[in-house]
Amino acid sequence: MKALLVAAGTVVAWVPSIALAPSGEAEIVTMPAHEKQFTSPNGMVFSVGSRDETINRIPPLNMMGTTREAFVSGTAYARLEGDAAGKLRMGYHVGCAVSIGTGTVGFQPEIIIAPQAFLNIGPVAVLDLGPGEVVEVPIREKELIPGKLVQVVVRDFHLRVDACSGPVTLRQYAYVDLATPELDDSGAVFGDPSWL
Repeated sequence: MKALLVAAGTVVAWVPSIALAPSGEAEIVTMPAHEKQFTSPNGMVFSVGSRDETINRIPPLNMMGTTREAFVSGTAYARLEGDAAGKLRMGYHVGCAVSIGTGTVGFQPEIIIAPQAFLNIGPVAVLDLGPGEVVEVPIREKELIPGKLVQVVVRDFHLRVDACSGPVTLRQYAYVDLATPELDDSGAVFGDPSWL
């Protein structure tokens, strides 16, 4: 983790840029559909896909530029041809560029030796910045039924990311996990990345 030392005069100019949310209206983005088909080593065929994904980017309620909010909607589906137990899982990977940690405000003494030596005690702000991280946000899961199309439909699921500076990236996922007494298998599709 790195610490950023900022002089007090700079803090006054810098804080509004991260403290105020970008103005604007909500923006709805329609994402493309994705589907994949897989064949297990024992001959089972299964498919997984996603469609009707929309991301409704909204201004954050707290009006902070370090918070992002969106309502996400979409359908994940899977079909299994074979005798196995399985599960369909849907959610999002959410990535933050720079995580903002705790900060402190205080005073820092500075000894200056120029024609005369004197002690200058000036205000400073220290802000801890760390590398961003990617987290998995599970939304819903459903048991598979062999020979049937199984779907998970989500409407206006609320995603919120706090204490993040820089871009926030979203990517939808749909996983299928299968299990038989002899074999475990899995497959996935991922949506196109989008930003908040």
